[in-house]
Amino acid sequence: MSAVIDKDKQVQKEEAKIRLVKDSTKELPETSVVFDKHKVMHDLRHRLPNQAPLKNFIHHNTLHAFQDLKFYDGIRRAKRIFGYFPSLALGEYRALYESRRIRKDVLERVITERKGAEHLDEWMQKLLHKKYDESVTPRVGQLRKNWKRKYPIDLDLMVHPLLFRILCSYLDQGISVWSFPVGHKGFLAALREMEAKSFTSFFKTKRAKELLVSGNCELKDLLKLVVGDESLYEQYLYDQQFAHPGWSGMVGAIEEQPESLLNPKEITLHDLIVFELLMEIDALDSYFGESWQPIGSILEERPVSLFDDVPETEVDEAYSLWHDAFEWSYYDQVLTGIAQQDKSWERKIENKSFQTFFCIDDRLTSFRRYLEQLDPNCETFTTAGFFNVELYYQPENGKFYTKCCPAPVFPKYLVKEVGSNGKIKKEAHFSKSSHSLFQGWLISQTLGFVSALRLALNVFRPSDMPAMASSFAHMSEVSELTIENKNPEDKENGLQIGFTIPEMIQRVEGVLNSTSLNGVAKTFAPIVYIIGHGATSVNNPHYAAYDCGACGGRPGSVNARTFCYMANHPKVREGLAAKGIIIPPETQFVPGLHDTTRDEVAFFDESKLSPENAAIHKRNSLVFTEALDLHAKERSRRLVLSHS
Repeated sequence: MSAVIDKDKQVQKEEAKIRLVKDSTKELPETSVVFDKHKVMHDLRHRLPNQAPLKNFIHHNTLHAFQDLKFYDGIRRAKRIFGYFPSLALGEYRALYESRRIRKDVLERVITERKGAEHLDEWMQKLLHKKYDESVTPRVGQLRKNWKRKYPIDLDLMVHPLLFRILCSYLDQGISVWSFPVGHKGFLAALREMEAKSFTSFFKTKRAKELLVSGNCELKDLLKLVVGDESLYEQYLYDQQFAHPGWSGMVGAIEEQPESLLNPKEITLHDLIVFELLMEIDALDSYFGESWQPIGSILEERPVSLFDDVPETEVDEAYSLWHDAFEWSYYDQVLTGIAQQDKSWERKIENKSFQTFFCIDDRLTSFRRYLEQLDPNCETFTTAGFFNVELYYQPENGKFYTKCCPAPVFPKYLVKEVGSNGKIKKEAHFSKSSHSLFQGWLISQTLGFVSALRLALNVFRPSDMPAMASSFAHMSEVSELTIENKNPEDKENGLQIGFTIPEMIQRVEGVLNSTSLNGVAKTFAPIVYIIGHGATSVNNPHYAAYDCGACGGRPGSVNARTFCYMANHPKVREGLAAKGIIIPPETQFVPGLHDTTRDEVAFFDESKLSPENAAIHKRNSLVFTEALDLHAKERSRRLVLSHS
């Protein structure tokens, strides 16, 4: 049987070579298009998903390259060009209509406003009953598909498995047992050194290896070999990189923000493309020898240009009408609910019990509502959860700096933890020794049984686990932070340690000016809580997405504590008073952290409270606890986990 299969493959290979000979008689089309490498690299990075490493991953708008367009124009182009699915299918919209989640009166109103009352019945019939072809063939990928259409080869299958293994090994952040052999050099330079000095090779044939080792691998020269027609170079690169947008997007993100890796690696999208083109040349050489023709010379017709205009069709109009009706069905409910509310929320409080600042994260909205419901004399405010304090944080005994601010912001300040009494627990069965031949066997036969027992006990009595990411472990409650800088020359790795008084004043003023807390002394309560948020999760590589997005996917405890230190500083208050923001001496700012998965709040620096405020804080803590309980029940009802 295997002999028959091998014979068939040989026949296919010979037929392909015959077609190559025929195709080689074709003349390449003349073109006046000039390939601008730098522009194409810039545009390609912009359109690829900006996939940061998981430790920094919060959320990402995959359609960011289209956000300069109107909404429906942008999603239509994204769908036709890259094959994204930015809306529900017509069948799903119709099911929502049948279940009355899309209201009939709203749908009729949307059609009337956009199409006119005279076309209402016509469009209702189309939206509810007409059958449309909803299939989409994206433009990206159509050029490279000609390898498969014309010859019995699948370049992705021949190249991607090895390419991804090499990328994994090079970008490894200490997970693998063995490190990359030449990890101190750039991606292409490391591969060149390995090829030059190794007895084995990544390549099957000589040409690709010689091109890499000799350094004669300019992008344009490689594209000349693989594509031929210069007017198709850009489209070919889009086809190639969008065949693995996650990898390409992450390489592009690392190129622009190399500090996002704890174990730094020098890699660029250009180097990735060069190496992938070399692997494609090697795959084609191994199949056809060096007699194959570039893809531009085997085309029967040119593919549609990627970024040509995408005209609107009737099915696109149907999607947009349904989507507008779906959104307005919710808008009407919310607006009606607001209109029916009494105006008690527009209250003026003379004697404020306490005030809190939370992040703008939607998970905290009902928590704020319950605080104000349980204590009508309290006030809650929201601001970005890094509290206008952009910084790198280094925990005591930590090897790396942790960025605690929004992703586009690059801090110039470092805050360090000192005086922590915490100890880092180690688990032998999570060490690299467990992967070795002899030690791994020994650990599995001894500690393995203990691990199995602990796993069983955790079902009945959950406890902290080594694979747990806990927001409360980000910073010790008893530690101190190096927040105040008295000498601007006090720097570490180019970062100023702490903030000067003028820098503190600027940051506190920015937050207070964003709310009503920027007037006279009577606007302040005795205690103002600054509550960051984070989350606890177990064995979850996406844990950063549960923490504070404004803090770069970290808990907001360091930022909250830093802000409170600034706001409590006597010299900062003097500077604020000069700007008209008078904070009374008895008012104290208290930092805290809300764990949104456990629905617990921990407070920091409680020992610094005055006796009067300590008593007030004790009473306020009871309000926080009760509000958290109600908040947890409301959130669980949304998840259909509780009927209470």
